[in-house]
Amino acid sequence: MTIKKGWIICVVMALVGFGSMPVYSAAETGTSKKIAVSLVIDTSGSMKETDPANLRKTAADIFVGMLSPEDYVGIVSFSTEVTELAPLQQVGDATNKQAIKGALAPIVNANGNTNYQLALQKAEQQLDSYTQEDVRKVVIFLTDGVPEPDYALREDAAFMSSYMESLWQTTAQLGLKNYAVYALGFGTADPSTLQRIASETRGEAKFLGNANEIAVNFFEVLRTLKNRQGFWNETVAVAGETVLPFQIDGYDSQVTMAVTFDATGMDAWVRSINGLDSTGKMNIQKTESYTILTLNQTDKELAGEWELVLSGAGAAQLFGDKDLNLKAWMQEPKANVQLSLDEPIEIAVAVTGEMTADMSVAVLISKNGSTDIETVPLVLKDGTYVATYENVDQAGTYILETQISENGTAVTSNSTSVSVQQLPAVISETGIQDGIYKLSESQFITGSLDLDGVPLTGIPELNITSFSLIEHFSDGRQEIHPMSDSESENSGDALNGDGIYSYPLSMDEDGDFTASLMVQGIYQGGSFTLEKELGNYQVVSGGMISGTFAEAELFGKPGGELTIPVQLVNNSGRNETVHVSLLSEKVISDEQTLTLEAGEKIETSFSVKLADDMPLEKQPVSLVLAAEDPLTGVEAGKQTNIAVLSGNALFIRNLGIFLSNNTLLIVSLLLLPLLIFMLGRILYALKMKKALQIARSLKYSRTENLEDAKELRLSKKAGKLRIAMGEETTDADLFLLGPKIPYLLTVEIGFHPSGSKWLEGLRSFSKAHLPMHITVATTPPGIIKLNGEVYTSKEIFDQDVFESGGYQFTYQAEKALIEDKARNLLEGKM
Repeated sequence: MTIKKGWIICVVMALVGFGSMPVYSAAETGTSKKIAVSLVIDTSGSMKETDPANLRKTAADIFVGMLSPEDYVGIVSFSTEVTELAPLQQVGDATNKQAIKGALAPIVNANGNTNYQLALQKAEQQLDSYTQEDVRKVVIFLTDGVPEPDYALREDAAFMSSYMESLWQTTAQLGLKNYAVYALGFGTADPSTLQRIASETRGEAKFLGNANEIAVNFFEVLRTLKNRQGFWNETVAVAGETVLPFQIDGYDSQVTMAVTFDATGMDAWVRSINGLDSTGKMNIQKTESYTILTLNQTDKELAGEWELVLSGAGAAQLFGDKDLNLKAWMQEPKANVQLSLDEPIEIAVAVTGEMTADMSVAVLISKNGSTDIETVPLVLKDGTYVATYENVDQAGTYILETQISENGTAVTSNSTSVSVQQLPAVISETGIQDGIYKLSESQFITGSLDLDGVPLTGIPELNITSFSLIEHFSDGRQEIHPMSDSESENSGDALNGDGIYSYPLSMDEDGDFTASLMVQGIYQGGSFTLEKELGNYQVVSGGMISGTFAEAELFGKPGGELTIPVQLVNNSGRNETVHVSLLSEKVISDEQTLTLEAGEKIETSFSVKLADDMPLEKQPVSLVLAAEDPLTGVEAGKQTNIAVLSGNALFIRNLGIFLSNNTLLIVSLLLLPLLIFMLGRILYALKMKKALQIARSLKYSRTENLEDAKELRLSKKAGKLRIAMGEETTDADLFLLGPKIPYLLTVEIGFHPSGSKWLEGLRSFSKAHLPMHITVATTPPGIIKLNGEVYTSKEIFDQDVFESGGYQFTYQAEKALIEDKARNLLEGKM
């Protein structure tokens, strides 16, 4: 069997074995799909024996090929010295990806010693070079040996002790920066050393049987980092053409398949059973020994049945992952973190992608490989799914599988591994959560360890290697501040060796920040890393409180009182308390203490008393401000003047101000009677004009012959119309035969206002009539009968019917302005 074929078979076996193992989430919490990987590969001389087929190079080649274009990768090789084969860079398009693969060529060289420290330092430098926030940074560290920078000094205890101390300082620094190290060892690599590196950085350590397992573990780490769902881990015998079906679902955003071959002339490609077009959606990378196929969809356009087609003769390994557009990301607890026994686990899960009303999120917890699963439902709170798990009753490894389900069916899941053991807890009495501080302020941060109420100094077998304050900036940067337990004015530590660590946190940059404490050490022979979130806080500029006198003329008399208005503005980023007072030689006032919210503008006033002996002249008054916070500036020196007048002069001045301020009102009051009078006259004229334009008539006929009616038009002017009844007279307008004894019937059109004309005009607003009167009168012995009543003089209205001297008369007025008798302004008065 050739070495290459042996590697293929071992990879197949490992892939099958890994297929049933849980997927662990990356050490860095967050929801970013982008990763930045420093791939560190051992090229020491021992690789000639442990990896003669250069499988590390093939595995690294495939690893780069399976990265997404938005990811970042850097390549480092190390032996006695370290070489940066490719600086950290974005994977980008196929051309750039091929260039990165080309940089892997020197990995096949093998010579020199195994300098862990230089390799990890270079990896740290690579990851430091990327400062954007939305990325998770990790180191993949592959080695076949123990830390040995100089073969000639490997037996020198002092040299090796110093070297290992430096190495642990480097790994501690990686842990403080949340750069998780995934350590893969084979050959003579020491599992305990790799485990400590992984533990201190909250990564993972695996010891491989041989170089044949490198590719499998690279695949596994990448799946973990990308939060992908595995669907293929198998080996297939190919003879001619072999077809393997697979499904692309609506939730899939990317499907990646890697196929390795153990013989030349073999090939792989995909096709759609449903006839879907993959043009522009597929990327293919081919070499003689492997093919990587990637399908990408944005809106379910590739959802359906597909086939992977293998051709040739030989064995093919299949590895398939799916990237989903709906993912659950464990934020708390962090992956691979150590947690304290009997302490509740706070769970927080962020979900990227669109959840539907039928979906739910839960965490399935298993302990130490047990088949007993506890399901913890999560509830949505402030955009994050949270819960508290109380049953932390066993030491060991806990697997927390986050699962998104739709109508009871799992859509996606990923797992996080944490270690539970008897550990001290980090204690801090510093309260900076939601605090607002000012530039140049400082806050003493303190922390200590506690184990069941026993302070740090009383815990045996405990060795703290670092106690640090981590300051996280909103742009993704972080600063690491070592804390001190030695009595020092600079550190703020009160007592040397009391187990309380301190650090004076300087607020020297404005913005939003998050702080946490991180403690690294050894307890009962095992390394640990503990973290405690201190909370979010804000740093703002010192700001300024400004005060001004309101624009107003101030007058007073000796011994008198007046009110002085003042405006205050808080230009600070937090609430400020300010003492406000007035300063003048002969003005007495009280001091005010006011608290203004950030950005608030308020108005207040001072009641002041003038001295009895104050001279009759301008008296200067200054506004004095004093902020309680010494870091807050105040705008001082504002001044105004009080004009001090005699009593009479003050009265005249106040009267003048009153008249000046109320000119419009006074003029309005003076003009109001004239306006009312003019309005009344106008209304009078208009109403009368309309009333006089209305046509009026008097219809008359014999009572015994009502059908033979005649009409007499009345004048549109005021006046009288005379009807001679029974005897014709020279001054009569109409002569009617009938009565035996003659008399005169008079119809008078008159306008008789009850008051002044302007008043009658105003009354027309509320009255349904005008003072226009139509009156009928008779001389003796004539009478008028109307509605069964007898009159000698009677005012008549439109449509009134009356009788006199054997005749029936009907009075009519034009209804140009009427709706009905009750509302007509003219009817009945015409």
